[in-house]
Amino acid sequence: MKEKIDKLIINGYVLTMDNKGTIIKNGGVAVNGDKILDIDKTSKIEKRYNAEYVFNAKRMVIMPGLIDTYGHAGHGMVGGFHHPSHGWPARELYWMYSTPDWWYAEAKLAATERLRFGTTTGTSIIGATPARTDNPIFAYKNADAYSEVGIRGVFGVGPPDIFVPHINTPWTGGYLENGEWVKRGFTYDTALSNACKIIDKWHLGANGKVRIALNPAYIFGRPGSSTRYGYDYSDDDAKVVLEKAEEIRMYAELYGVQIHTHIFRGAIDFALDHYGRQKVDELLGPDVVIAHGNALTPSEIQTVGRNKSSVATAPSTGENIWYGYAPVLELLEAGANVTISTDGSAPRFSFDLWKDITRAMWNQYVKHSDMRVLPVGRTLRMVTIDAAKALGIDDQIGSLELGKKADIIMIDLDKPHLTPQTFIPNLLANYVNGYDVDTVMVDGEILMESTDIKSVEVSDVLENARREAEKSYQYIDLTKYTSAEEPFWHGLRWE
Repeated sequence: MKEKIDKLIINGYVLTMDNKGTIIKNGGVAVNGDKILDIDKTSKIEKRYNAEYVFNAKRMVIMPGLIDTYGHAGHGMVGGFHHPSHGWPARELYWMYSTPDWWYAEAKLAATERLRFGTTTGTSIIGATPARTDNPIFAYKNADAYSEVGIRGVFGVGPPDIFVPHINTPWTGGYLENGEWVKRGFTYDTALSNACKIIDKWHLGANGKVRIALNPAYIFGRPGSSTRYGYDYSDDDAKVVLEKAEEIRMYAELYGVQIHTHIFRGAIDFALDHYGRQKVDELLGPDVVIAHGNALTPSEIQTVGRNKSSVATAPSTGENIWYGYAPVLELLEAGANVTISTDGSAPRFSFDLWKDITRAMWNQYVKHSDMRVLPVGRTLRMVTIDAAKALGIDDQIGSLELGKKADIIMIDLDKPHLTPQTFIPNLLANYVNGYDVDTVMVDGEILMESTDIKSVEVSDVLENARREAEKSYQYIDLTKYTSAEEPFWHGLRWE
């Protein structure tokens, strides 16, 4: 007797991303409820199960959903506005002229974009920089939106940095009341209290799909030795940095949540010099995700590795120009966990995590003058199982293994740029883009099938985002971000 189950995916190229790197040609995956029940050759799978739903994955790859360990909330509304000299309008728009409806529309747009590209888990920083925790409603709206789209969301919440705040002082947030914008002041402590409220309300919500992380912008500061936004800390300032870092660590342990923070070259050495190794080790750990990690020094690399922290590298970021690339190989050799992230979705790039796999490899080729570094298989792990490890959920997702959650994507290889089907892992890392994703399943639920998104009405998502964006644009002058005069068309550099 065949066992009756919910779903059966057959006739595909199964890339499990398990520890052995198991590949099954003409393989299948059996799904029952929200779990993976079986993985084997199609011929064997079909003999064991009868399924209500059978998906024929011929000329497709069956693999775990991608996991984006670092991105930003809000950015989906300002893509395309970036100017190399003038920057982009995120600070003014986010803090002064955005409503809860605006944040809901953006989050739903972002979650839908990620779903379309095969990202089944996405991190979004809604606190610290440059988004809002002056009121918990903005994070609530993000969580609502991701829950409705159906993918997993990890939301980083926390107060702006005291010394490098990325917000005008005194700190204020704008609220639209009766057709007028009202400014309300807030403090570091208010924002931290709001972060705790967000944890209370949403951590492990939506049947565990929503997770909250504490997000201090710069847990060890951003010292003046940095080449971008540097600050010269006095001894008294250094004491405040430590006080805030210890407070974040205390709350993270109290609530059982991760810490997600930015660290660039010089910050860890600053902490080691001022606080000592023991104190730095107390603040770091396997539950810490470091965004960027650009140009870390040897002592900083060893510190991150010793503490088994994760580094969410961002191959597309401008920080690569300002600091130099993240020392990916050196971090891995030191014992750190390294992932590839989008830092999306603006100002210059999308939430298509596939593009960053290729860029991550090329960044390291250039850094080491050697195309043998960072093998393809390792990079694919950095957006699946290693990314799940960074978020502390590798026991649930990140690989196709018995008993794990059924977060599965299918990649359509029946396309000119993916034909012939040679060595498929190389095709995935170097040729696939987000629009090659055909079908997406999260928790055993089909959210997209044959490129048709089922969990939301995409036209409504887009129209709502357009409507809310246009409302906010009327309050700021966008001219300097959109000028197409000389030297735009014929010059050699931007003015």
